[in-house]
Amino acid sequence: MLLLVTVVGCRSTGLRLTAEQEQIRKELAVISPRDDSLARDSPIVDIHTHTFNARYLPLRNILLGKRDAATPYTWLISDSCAATLAHSLIARTELAPAPGGQSVPRMESASQAQEHRDKGLICGIFLKLLDKAAASGAWRKGMSPKDQLDAIDKVAKEMNFQEKAAVMIATRMMGMDNHVDMSPNGLRGAVRFLWFLTQNDADQTRLFALQYKDAPMRGTPLMVSHMMDLAPVYDQEPNGNELLDFAKDQIRRVESFQERPNSNMIYLVAYAPYRDYWRGGHAGDAQELVRSAIEEHGAWGVKVYPPSGYRPAGNSIQPRPAGIRSRAAAEQWDARYGPLPADKNRALDEKIEKLLLWCIEKDVPVFVHSGTGEFEARKGYGFYHSNPSFWRQFLDNHPAPDGSPCRLRLSLGHAGGDDYWFGGKTAVSWGSDTYEMCRRFPNVYCEITTHAQLVAPDSQAFFVDRLTKAFDDSQRDADGKPYPFSFAKKLMYGTDWYLPDASERVTVLIATEQAFLHKKLRVHYKDYFFGNALRYLNAGTRLNKSNGSFTAVEKRLQDALTLATD
Repeated sequence: MLLLVTVVGCRSTGLRLTAEQEQIRKELAVISPRDDSLARDSPIVDIHTHTFNARYLPLRNILLGKRDAATPYTWLISDSCAATLAHSLIARTELAPAPGGQSVPRMESASQAQEHRDKGLICGIFLKLLDKAAASGAWRKGMSPKDQLDAIDKVAKEMNFQEKAAVMIATRMMGMDNHVDMSPNGLRGAVRFLWFLTQNDADQTRLFALQYKDAPMRGTPLMVSHMMDLAPVYDQEPNGNELLDFAKDQIRRVESFQERPNSNMIYLVAYAPYRDYWRGGHAGDAQELVRSAIEEHGAWGVKVYPPSGYRPAGNSIQPRPAGIRSRAAAEQWDARYGPLPADKNRALDEKIEKLLLWCIEKDVPVFVHSGTGEFEARKGYGFYHSNPSFWRQFLDNHPAPDGSPCRLRLSLGHAGGDDYWFGGKTAVSWGSDTYEMCRRFPNVYCEITTHAQLVAPDSQAFFVDRLTKAFDDSQRDADGKPYPFSFAKKLMYGTDWYLPDASERVTVLIATEQAFLHKKLRVHYKDYFFGNALRYLNAGTRLNKSNGSFTAVEKRLQDALTLATD
């Protein structure tokens, strides 16, 4: 049991409501989205989702490079154990047929633990857990996704303390420890995340829609799917179907999926500055990949991911990892930063500045991770690189030619993290800085990721109160001046699906709808759930340039615009 407590720690929000917030809590308790026509008749755009699977990620090198994630236990993961764990997930991961590539079925064997019983304690525990999941029917052909998820949930419920510790170690190594806790629902969310990671990539959109079956809304949510380009970050070269090549395979697969009828998705292409020199790359390769995806392969915008080890401005590279257990992490650091010229920080600044200036010129939406964790290239990189203040630095330094504020079309994902929006204590300034930028810059938006905290009545009431004050356009800045832009026109709905969560997605959606049906927020319901996202995506302007000849993606956005004006 000491192992489990040491690995996962404990959480306590310590949230105390004011009398006003207590009243909001009482009022929220009697709101029923299912009985409200505003909820039933409104479409939804989810601005933050994912549709990749395990074969899109450098899982082996993620495990090798993150052996500082839950010390001393992650020190027990040998190189061969990391490779075995990665392969055990990848072998159970399907690929759909797509242009230029064949379908790949999942391995049906349920005896990984016996086959690899020499790989050590942590490996053995995790492999046995996967074998239990396989034996339960979690990947059984002929079983519906709902029945497979029920089987996964049963496995999660029956885990012993060693298996719980192994799951929490895995989520820490994947950077997901901020998303789950040790409650039964938290552990279920972590195990479900691993199951979603193994699903057929073409099926992810259908699984997303199933999560919201019978929820009060109009139609099915439009997914904005964010790609992740992590091979250069962790220095793992693509090797066929085990790790798909980003440019040759991943982009083309995602493009083909969004073109499928009823996929109800559009995608943002990922940016990785290290492609300019990684494994034979050349200056400009990273930006050219983004340009090509947007102009030739249907991407609607670009995803920028600072936890991979960079900032939009003010780069300050962390020291090279040292120590006997840091060999892999040091080699990955060398791949990311070694080829940069002597002034490495300035070189990174210039690369990212060039990309963002191109995005301003083309009016391309940029979506950035601005929370403190997740897929960090190294433990602590999320907190070190993702602070919204670095985006404020870029915006302040790049005004429009006429001297007006910078016009970068930017969304700050997670809106600086939970603390400001849900009453936390650690990174409160991240949320308040996000709020300031949304109100000062014409095209800056944000997304407060919805998750299980909204199901907790105290957190939900605090959230409604916080937003009520944030939406108050009579507020003035520290100098007593009015803000030029309304925050109510800048906040968007997003889930970060399918990352782990301690509650059912439909339950979280209904709790979020409940919050925006409260009398203090009801007037903002449509803007939040779809109107602001369409403005951020610049859908109307870009569709007007199509002269009525729409691609499947453009038609999807045109339908959303039509619904928005009904």
